Amino acid sequence: MELSGKAEKFCREYIVDFNIQRAEQRSGCSEGYGRKLLKDERVAERICKLQEEFIEKNRYNDRNRVIAEIWNMYEKAMQAKPVEIWDKELKEYVPTGEYQFDDKIAMKCLELIIKLGGNPSEKEGEKSEGIEIIVKVEDENGT
Repeated sequence: MELSGKAEKFCREYIVDFNIQRAEQRSGCSEGYGRKLLKDERVAERICKLQEEFIEKNRYNDRNRVIAEIWNMYEKAMQAKPVEIWDKELKEYVPTGEYQFDDKIAMKCLELIIKLGGNPSEKEGEKSEGIEIIVKVEDENGT
């Protein structure tokens, strides 16, 4: 048996912040109506179903966001930083002509991306094809 329109609207508003009074206000229900609704087993089941739908709908978006943030950290770690040494005569740091990268952070980022990899739109139980990561390595001549 389906819920009435008002009860359905209350359920949808209730899962926003799990505050009965605010859900009543947003759904246009009278004060106290939400407490009565929450005692109904059908309403409790509907709220659980709405929560499951929300989690399923948003879980892959969160994974994509995390992968993007990790990739940003990887790119920052791979930016060349000039190596400088202290020149006693000039009394300042001078570049040595060498560059360094934060390889430990870069490798950890790649490891995390691989662990989180796969097609974000795939469903549980489906085969993951993984992701392709290309790392460009240059020698001293820039080739």
